[in-house]
Amino acid sequence: MLSAFPPSFAGSSCRKKELVASGKMTSAKRKALNEGAFREANEKLERSPRELDLVDGDSLIPFLCECPRHECREIVLLTLREYEDVRSSPKGGLAAVGHEDRSIERVMAQNNRFVTTEKFGEAGDVHAEANPRG
Repeated sequence: MLSAFPPSFAGSSCRKKELVASGKMTSAKRKALNEGAFREANEKLERSPRELDLVDGDSLIPFLCECPRHECREIVLLTLREYEDVRSSPKGGLAAVGHEDRSIERVMAQNNRFVTTEKFGEAGDVHAEANPRG
């Protein structure tokens, strides 16, 4: 069974709250790190259908919403081509429609299934630096 919590995120919210409260971690950085944890999980999800050759370019694949909401468990459906378009920018992300956080990201594209976002400012820098694709 797939957990909605990426391993790097699960159980870490108390420590992150402490760092935000102490001023050691800004809200923008916390949000970027949270979204980055879900991006890492989605990278693993993306590899499975490719490795098993289960899909063609038009098949819809379930991915996790990468919004910064701790309580979010939304699944968004993208084709592998759409997913690669999102990942073409190191500051890019994906979210369920309405889950974008305009304090740290701008909407680059939207359809009835998901929103493509791009982080800016500190969140953009943190998100790009933690990009698993380098």
